[in-house]
Amino acid sequence: MKHTLFLTLFFIVTSSSLLAQEVDHVYLKSGSVIRGQIMEIEPVDHVKIEDLCGNIWYYKITDVEKITSEPFKSGAKKQQGAGFGAGFVNISSIGFLAGSSHNAQVAPFSLLMVNGYRTSTGLFAGLGMGIEFFSTSYLPLYIDLRYDLIGKDVIPYLLAKGGYGLPLSADREEYSTSYEYSGGPLFGIGLGLKIRTRDHFAWDIELLYRYQETSYSETYEYNMQSYEYTDIFNRIEIRLGFYID
Repeated sequence: MKHTLFLTLFFIVTSSSLLAQEVDHVYLKSGSVIRGQIMEIEPVDHVKIEDLCGNIWYYKITDVEKITSEPFKSGAKKQQGAGFGAGFVNISSIGFLAGSSHNAQVAPFSLLMVNGYRTSTGLFAGLGMGIEFFSTSYLPLYIDLRYDLIGKDVIPYLLAKGGYGLPLSADREEYSTSYEYSGGPLFGIGLGLKIRTRDHFAWDIELLYRYQETSYSETYEYNMQSYEYTDIFNRIEIRLGFYID
């Protein structure tokens, strides 16, 4: 009887300690709460915490509302990392198209922005636009498709885009020769990597094969002869930007 009573009390005490152990809580001004173990804290600079999933988070003190140690039931759902959820996304980036040194445009520069929606399965679809500099400046309009492969806060993904580039420069005349610019199709396929560094923000890196056509015509006034030219760019496109959701 005494042994039975002792075992019962031991089980109750042990269970209570497991179900309600003290856990560090970092309350952020954004409303998020990170639970785990404080690894490092500088009262005037930052706090580093390892959450219950084993992820390590670093926050500036200016982003922290308060830090406490509170009971937390081990049977409850563990704190999840930020990850990438479903919702509307903005991706803005700068990049260049590395190519042949024999071309007048060795590495055309571009600024692009994509707005779209990401599903909970990791599929993203959006519309992109921006400005790119080839023989003249162009406005690319395209459909952007992405699919996340594996990971939570650091995720590689597949990327494909296709559309059309419209010339932004007006037709011009030089030395009795007039130039008229036209657009051309664009296509890209490759890989990307997004790296979550804080809530609703991640760095975005892309490496693609890029195809682009541009064209223009020359008309000579003295004989009114016209000549059509088409430039085809087969390039490696490298981009760096940020992902906001």
